[in-house]
Amino acid sequence: MGNGTIHLGFRRAHRPAMFSALAVFLIITTVPRVCRSGEKKATQPSPRVSATIPADWGFAAPEQNLFEPIVQLAPPGPERVSRALQIFDRNLEYQRRIAFHPELSPEVKHVRELAPPRQATLIRAAALYDLEDIPWIKLKDGTHEICVSGVPRSKDYYYSLAKSCGPPEVTQGFTGMFAIKPPVMPTDGAPSSVIGELSGQLLMNTSGLGDIVDALGAIFQETHGDLAPPWDTAPGHFNHHDRAALDRIKRDLPHFWGELEHYVDIKNYLDEFDSPSGPYVLFNLDATIKEDALKPFPHLYNFYHKLVPAVSGEAAIYDSHGHYWMRNGFDHGRITMTFMLRHGMLTPFDEHFAPAGDSIALSAITHGTYRTVSWAHIQSLSLTFGLDNLSFVTDYVRDGDATTLTNRMDAIPELVAPIGIHQVMDMVAGEFMRVLAQGSGGLTTQISTRRRNDGLYDYNGLFRGEYHYSPTLEFLAGFGDSIAKKHNEVVRKEERNLGEELFDAFIADYNNARPKLIAGDAK
Repeated sequence: MGNGTIHLGFRRAHRPAMFSALAVFLIITTVPRVCRSGEKKATQPSPRVSATIPADWGFAAPEQNLFEPIVQLAPPGPERVSRALQIFDRNLEYQRRIAFHPELSPEVKHVRELAPPRQATLIRAAALYDLEDIPWIKLKDGTHEICVSGVPRSKDYYYSLAKSCGPPEVTQGFTGMFAIKPPVMPTDGAPSSVIGELSGQLLMNTSGLGDIVDALGAIFQETHGDLAPPWDTAPGHFNHHDRAALDRIKRDLPHFWGELEHYVDIKNYLDEFDSPSGPYVLFNLDATIKEDALKPFPHLYNFYHKLVPAVSGEAAIYDSHGHYWMRNGFDHGRITMTFMLRHGMLTPFDEHFAPAGDSIALSAITHGTYRTVSWAHIQSLSLTFGLDNLSFVTDYVRDGDATTLTNRMDAIPELVAPIGIHQVMDMVAGEFMRVLAQGSGGLTTQISTRRRNDGLYDYNGLFRGEYHYSPTLEFLAGFGDSIAKKHNEVVRKEERNLGEELFDAFIADYNNARPKLIAGDAK
C-alpha cells in the first residue's frame, strides 16, 4: 500500500445495481464486460455507431428516469422501489433540518463566540487548552472536551451542550465532541502542542455508506449525452453531446434545472469519444456562478464578489502511474470537475484526457487505496499565500453492512508566500506543518457506517491530529479570520435560503417522478 497506489479487492456484485459516482455520491450496477486498458480516443467519427445504445456499452438507456438510482438504497426484495423511496424521504427530511434550519442553544452560541473562527481553530488549538471561559469537561488523563448533542425538533435541528459524549439515543440524533490533550502534560503554562479530536455520531433510519456507493454507480451509468457521432476530437467543446445530456436533466428535473440555470453558466458539460470497444464519456464540467443572479441575496453577493477574485485551488485523485481518477478545481470563479466513464464505470485518464487503464465497478470493490493531492491559494494586496502538496492516502473497506473511509496525511504541506516572506514563514510555520503531518500518527479523518441488528445505521466521523502552537502563525491565521468575519451569520442565512430554494425545486421534480418509479414494483 504505497503512496499513489490504488489496490483493489473485488467481490461478486450482490445486487443488480447501476451506479454513478464521485460527482454526486456513490451508486453502482452489475459489472459489464471489462474493456481493454490504454485505449486512445479515435480522431475520426465511426460510421458503425447508431443512436441506439447497445446494452453492452454499460450505460443506462436515455429514456430511463434520472431518479432511478434511488432504488439501490433498498436491498432486493418485494416492493423494493417503495422501500427505497421511504428511505429517501426520511433522508430528505433530515437533510432539510440539518442543512437549512440549524438552531443553537444559548450555551452553544456562547462557546462558538469564545472559540476562534473555524479557519484558525487548528492553528490556535494549543492556546485553547487553558482557556477557562470555555466550559470544558476535564478528564483525569488531562483531556479537555466539549460535548454537543443534536436532535430533530419540529422543522429545525436543535444543538445543545451535553454533560457527556455518549452515543445518540434518538433516531436521527447526533452527538459531537471536540477534545484536546497535550501529548505530554506541561509542568506549567500552556502546552506547546495538543492532540485535537473532532468526532461525531449519528443514528440514522436511512441507509449506509455502502448503499450510497451502490446508488452512485447507477448515476454513473446515467451520465452520458447521446453516445453518437460525430464524436469529439478534443475536450471542452459544447455540442450535441452536451445538449443531449442537459436535455435529459431538463426533462426529469425541470424545476431544479430552471433554478440552477438561473445561477450557473455552464460552458461545457461532457465530451464523448469513440474507441474500438465503444464510446466513452469524459464528464468535463466547466461552469461559473452568475454573480448578478445573487443580488437578491445582498450579503451573500458582496461576500462572493470579494472572495471570487482572491481564491483558487485544485484537488485530484491519482493512481500509482500518475493517472487521474478525478479532478476538481476552483479558479477565481471558474468551477471545473472531470472524471471518465467507460461502459458506465469509472476509468483512469491521462493528462491528455485519454483512457489510461481498466475501468472499475464501484459495487464490486471490497477494499482499495487511492491518493488525493490538493492545493489552495488566496491573494491579498497582490500577494499570494496558501498551501501546496496537501496529500492524503485513503483506505476504503466494505465488509457486509459496514463501510469505512480512512484518510491519512502522507506528506508535509508546503507553504506558499511571496519571495522574502516565504523563508520567514517557513521558519515560523514549518514545525506546525511537520507536526501536523507526522505527529501522533499524522492528521487522520475517518467516516464509517454500520447496520445494527434493529435495522438502524450508526454513522461515525473522526478528525484527529496534533497541532503545534506558533504565535507568529497568527499572521497567517488572520487571512482565515478575515474570510470568516465576512462569512458571518447573515451571509450563512442567505446561503441557506438559496440552498433551500434549490432543494425545494429538486423535491418538486422528485415528487413528480414518484408515480413512475413506484410503477416499477408492479413489474
